[in-house]
Amino acid sequence: MNRRWVAFWVVIGLAALGLRLYRLDAQSLWLDEGNSWAMAMQPWPVLALDLALPNAAYPLYHLLLKGWIGLAGASEWMLRLPSALAGALSVPLLALAARAAAPAEPQRTIATAAAALIGLLSPFALWYAQEAKVYALVLLASAALLWLALRAAQRDRPADWGWLIGLAIVAFFIHRLTALLALSAALIWLFSRPRRYAWPIAAGLLLVGVGMIAAMAAGIGSDRAASGASIAADPLRALWLTFTRFSLDRWPGDLPWWWLGPWLLLVGLGLNNVRAAPRSTALVIGIMGGVPLALFGLQLFFTRLYEARYLMIIFPVWVVVLAMGAAPRNAGPGVGLWRGLGALALAGALITSGLSLFQPRFGLFSGDPVKEQYREAIAELARRVHPDDAVVIHPGYLRPLYAYYMARLSADPAPEPITFANFWTGENNYSQREWDAERRVALAGYTRSLLLIAPDHARTVDPPLPGDEYGLVGNFWAFSREQRTWPCGIWRFQGVHLFCQEAPEAYITGELVEPVTLATATFGDDLQLLGYTLKATTPAGPGVYRAGGNIPLSLFWDVRQPLPEDYSLFIHLCRDCDQPPVAGDDGQPLAGYLPTSTWLPGKPARDDRAVHVPRDLPPGEYRLLIGWYRPSDPSPEGRLPVRGEGAMSAGRLWLATIEIVGDGQSGALPIR
Repeated sequence: MNRRWVAFWVVIGLAALGLRLYRLDAQSLWLDEGNSWAMAMQPWPVLALDLALPNAAYPLYHLLLKGWIGLAGASEWMLRLPSALAGALSVPLLALAARAAAPAEPQRTIATAAAALIGLLSPFALWYAQEAKVYALVLLASAALLWLALRAAQRDRPADWGWLIGLAIVAFFIHRLTALLALSAALIWLFSRPRRYAWPIAAGLLLVGVGMIAAMAAGIGSDRAASGASIAADPLRALWLTFTRFSLDRWPGDLPWWWLGPWLLLVGLGLNNVRAAPRSTALVIGIMGGVPLALFGLQLFFTRLYEARYLMIIFPVWVVVLAMGAAPRNAGPGVGLWRGLGALALAGALITSGLSLFQPRFGLFSGDPVKEQYREAIAELARRVHPDDAVVIHPGYLRPLYAYYMARLSADPAPEPITFANFWTGENNYSQREWDAERRVALAGYTRSLLLIAPDHARTVDPPLPGDEYGLVGNFWAFSREQRTWPCGIWRFQGVHLFCQEAPEAYITGELVEPVTLATATFGDDLQLLGYTLKATTPAGPGVYRAGGNIPLSLFWDVRQPLPEDYSLFIHLCRDCDQPPVAGDDGQPLAGYLPTSTWLPGKPARDDRAVHVPRDLPPGEYRLLIGWYRPSDPSPEGRLPVRGEGAMSAGRLWLATIEIVGDGQSGALPIR
């Protein structure tokens, strides 16, 4: 290998790694990544046993991920790093496979460079190289299998077939779907040279493949596709969807249609060149691409369940076909025209790949949220939650992400989430009456609840009625006023919504909520503080709080007469209260859903707040101050004057003195 090729491989490898590390943790973990982390938290014996279970889809990945977490930790960046490394290594392997497929120079050099560039910039490959899931490793194994299959078919040496068989065995434990590649390798060996009984044996192998697909269809279940868990597609539509996803990782309609033009031209040129390639090359590409695709299409007749990632095993074949399209034959009529078309199509494919990666709303590198924003939604929840809140997650299989992010976003213990088991099983006959009964039991005695819901996933187990956004669970929180409760906030993130609902009286039991500490203070002429409750988040009890956690506070109010304006409340945490506060909370009551102009005399209002304490706040004593101001004038001059015990200058009331301790510590300072 000359220096030029050494430099080529080094540059391609470093560029592939750099792209796959770029903004690696910019997007939140999404549902499947949370499940990967949860599986890796299982004990070693459980994960080892999965290697022998046929229904464990990718057991070796979970074992490898568990070992990696033990060495490197479980941050988002570290969880995704193995996929980024596997994705980067797959690029030179794709180039090697294309090099093996090209018959001679200069085709070989052109195909090698084309495959490397396509693999380097592929939006589809980059997406899976930046998620904590098995599919980047599947791509690496599949690319290696294709390269070894081409070498084995061309050279027909026992050692080459042995390497192919060995990798196929390992790949089966990486992902069970690679069994289709092992089946393809057996067919390639069978037809690589004349053999007796080749066709009857091939028919038997294909029947084995049909059995694999039948098992897959039974495991997936057509009802999941019908309920929307994946894309419902027949084989013809699936073929078109695969083309758009493999090309630019988009669904039809998510990009200008003409972006697909270079890809159509390139794949057409590639298939034409594969047809004219040596028999061994055409055999490998035809079988390793066609057999898994045909068998996967067969199950669509029964399940209608389509996921492009399940076809990752043939993505290397796709890249090689495209690379062959950029490297036309060396001789024949119009060779110059074919070379020009191939170069033009390759340039168009690479340009549209770059455009796709930075496309607003959809591009992985666009800066927009393109994955479900569990991190952002749970961060909002963590900043607001009280220890006695009812936290509902829906569907229940969001629990791993709740556990993962709450442990990292708050120093306080997370409330045990409430899930509704009957929705988890997806019972179609789960009625309003059954839901009402289960909800009453789950929420009885709570005075506030927060719902974390992923609408697209929830509809698979809790389908909404026509025209509705949510099913039974989501609608209960979306229409809080109809439940005779107060909404206290709605936050919508990409793919995840957070609802807050406050009950004037305890759910179901109707128990009145009274302040623990009575207080008497008046803001302005008519706004009265009746008392407050500081809740405990540490073993030391109320008044001692962790840096990185919350100070949960309930404030109780009344008015002497209706107020003419909607005022906002501020809460300041300060040590030197002549300086800006070190933490605080600000806004209208119940996130604006209970404006002060609607308050009536003799109808007390409760406003549950939380002050999130910075993790780096030094331990010690701090004061908690509150006050009201006109939103049109947030300066101290716009604050309502305060009268009563604890009144301070600038419209502030000294509510209590608290202690901040480091994470994992507890104090013993009483509330003053």
